[in-house]
Amino acid sequence: MIAEVIAQALQNLLGLPNLEAEDPQAVTQALGWYEKGLDFADALHLASSTKADRFATFDRDFVKKASKLDSIAVLRP
Repeated sequence: MIAEVIAQALQNLLGLPNLEAEDPQAVTQALGWYEKGLDFADALHLASSTKADRFATFDRDFVKKASKLDSIAVLRP
């Protein structure tokens, strides 16, 4: 529930006329994944990697959570 409040606050910030995100599509995707349980930083890294074939991480929890998402393959080396 706290994730939903934080995600909504960030969405509100992104709606401000004088604020510009570097990659609005990636931020929006990351916020959606954050609401589904991913850490926001992990979600943003993953959303920014959509042109890659796969995403590697040593974080087992991240791999487990990301495997449930519609994203590129997340694997642990």
